[in-house]
Amino acid sequence: AMAGWKTEDMLNGIEGIMNLAAASGEDLATTSDIVTDALTAMGLQASDSGHFADVLAAASSNSNTNVGMMGETFKYVAPVAGALGYNIEDLSQAIGLMANSGIKSTQAGTALRSILARPPKEAAAAMEKYDISMKNSDGSMKSLMEVMENMRDSLRGLPKDEKAAAAAALGGQEAMSGLLSIVNAS
Repeated sequence: AMAGWKTEDMLNGIEGIMNLAAASGEDLATTSDIVTDALTAMGLQASDSGHFADVLAAASSNSNTNVGMMGETFKYVAPVAGALGYNIEDLSQAIGLMANSGIKSTQAGTALRSILARPPKEAAAAMEKYDISMKNSDGSMKSLMEVMENMRDSLRGLPKDEKAAAAAALGGQEAMSGLLSIVNAS
C-alpha cells in the first residue's frame, strides 16, 4: 500500500512477492519493498510482479548476488533502464554478470547507471571507433542485450590495454570495471 498499490494490485502481486521472499530467504517486507520500488522504477505494473519475482529469483540463484543486493542495484539503475525501455531480464543478466566479477549492490548500480546514462557526446568517439550503437538503423533503441552483445563483439580481440581504454571512454572511469565484467563474460 505504501507503494501506491490498490487492494486488487496487492492481491494480484502478493503471490510472486511471497514466493520470492521464500526463495531468497529475505523477509517479506524487504522483498515487497524491493519488488514494488523496482517495478515502479522500470515502468511496470503490479500485475508484472510474479514474472518480475521469477526473474530476480533466477538471477540471484544463477549468479553471485542475492535479492537484497539486487534491490540496492535497482535503486541506482532501474529508473534509467526503465526510461530507456530496457527489460528486467536483460538488466538482471547484466547485474548477475557484474556480480560474478565482484561488482555488486550499490557499486553495480552506480556502474550500470553511468554506462546507460553516459552523455553521448562523451562516448561518441569511442562508440564510432568501435562501431557500437545504442540504436537500430530505424532509430529505435536496441535492447540492453543487443547493446551488450554489440560491445562484446566490437571489443573482442583488442589488446587488454586498448580494451580497458575503450571501456573507460564508453562508460567513464567509475563504470569501466562494470562494463568490462559484462563485456568479458557475455
